[in-house]
Amino acid sequence: MNEQAVNLSETIKAIMAGADALLPEFLLVLFFLLLVTLDLFRSATIKSMLPWLALTGFFASLVVQVLEGRLGQSPQFLNLLFSDGLAQYSGILFSLVGICTVLLSVLNKRLDELQKGRGEYYAFLLLLVLGLNLMAKSVNLLMLFLAIELVSIASYILTLTLKENKRSIEAGLKYILYGSLSAGVMLYGMSFLYGLTGTLNHTSEAFGLALLQANPLMVTVAAVLVFAGFLFKISAAPFHFWAPDVYQGAPMPVVALFSTGPKMAGILVILRFIAPFFATGPASAFPDVWLLLGILAIVTLVIGNFTALRQQTPRRLLAYSSVSHAGFLLAALLAVGTNYTSGVLFYLTVLLFMNFGIFLVLQLAEDEFKVTKLTDFHGLGRFYPFLGTMALVYLLSLTGLPPFAGFMGKLFIFTNLWEAYNHTNDTMLLVLLVSGILLTGVALFYYIKIPFYLFFKGNYREENLVISLSNKLLLALFGLPLLVLFFKPDLLTEWIERLLTSTF
Repeated sequence: MNEQAVNLSETIKAIMAGADALLPEFLLVLFFLLLVTLDLFRSATIKSMLPWLALTGFFASLVVQVLEGRLGQSPQFLNLLFSDGLAQYSGILFSLVGICTVLLSVLNKRLDELQKGRGEYYAFLLLLVLGLNLMAKSVNLLMLFLAIELVSIASYILTLTLKENKRSIEAGLKYILYGSLSAGVMLYGMSFLYGLTGTLNHTSEAFGLALLQANPLMVTVAAVLVFAGFLFKISAAPFHFWAPDVYQGAPMPVVALFSTGPKMAGILVILRFIAPFFATGPASAFPDVWLLLGILAIVTLVIGNFTALRQQTPRRLLAYSSVSHAGFLLAALLAVGTNYTSGVLFYLTVLLFMNFGIFLVLQLAEDEFKVTKLTDFHGLGRFYPFLGTMALVYLLSLTGLPPFAGFMGKLFIFTNLWEAYNHTNDTMLLVLLVSGILLTGVALFYYIKIPFYLFFKGNYREENLVISLSNKLLLALFGLPLLVLFFKPDLLTEWIERLLTSTF
């Protein structure tokens, strides 16, 4: 009995000692419960406060994440979660994603008119960001699975926010089916890894050593199964089929959220997961896993870019654009032996502003001008020059052209791939580099479609609508970092490197 009491006491002490690692998550849970409770009241005043309470929760989490980075703290929680520099910076990104999603939601007409489920919508935004934080901090396979499923459940519900929309229901059902299948396959692969290594801590030295001693074929099979869940989260081939339908049917702020938050978390999870496989060098111990990731990156790039060329609706075009960005990020993770982590984080940061900016443009176009097809943009750029100019800024940055930060993001990835190729002479790295450069040129052809209709087609509309000041300010706010980070990328890269090295 005394021995049990001692063990219980030690466990409680360990939980309290690691509670600092979960302070941002505790804040998100607190505001989640607050929103769910307040949503029970029928008062119109309380209902109008709900989005601003969610915004406060994300700001509080952001402040805590920034302070943790400055203090250089890196506590862990029961060998399940570890708050290192990578997790802290990703937490900052996720808080920004939450803030941007709330701002877009407040400006979205259909969500503004939402009567039932208003509080639930903002509560599940908090829950989804909570899951993203846990994904980035997870160092235990079981904890990682639970975090991914938390994100998935919140995503399913957010997709079905507009229940009166048949496309939303169809998209939500497809999302649930694909997500359930990938989750089951991923969990099966994790069970294989546990059987091969005897540990669930996939970042530990023991995990890597056990992999080296295990049957290479079994390790490859297990890795393939686990990647099914990861690739689904980042909408990479061959698990990208859900993206076009979900992007078509979900509310615009939710689409912007899906194009950034889960993709960021999935890439960071893959970054941690592949470290033991290539600890002794690229393709040295597990050439099949190396080849698999390379092929997946190339296939994702090809499918994303060439399928986007055939799209006639802006939502589906941006869905396949998101698939192509997943391919670039997968390629970046293969530049083993270089300082690719800071390059990946830079690209993810830029992607946040690019995606939220272009989806805000599309939200305005849908709400104010009833745009559903690319041809519906005709002449809007000449009639509304500010909107057209900002759309051009985001699209050129998404393409990877100067003078915008998207160019610097792709330049860092290409530089790391070239440096890794010089070190290893691995043909796969050269193929990835050449494919990325050529497909960037292909991307220009589909991204330029929207500016073509905006500026080079006549305007046949009679209505004279006014774009609100809040929309204009938010468009400028998303566009400013894209200019600043092109001319001064070191403002971000130095901070990232300082944060990573201070806590690793």
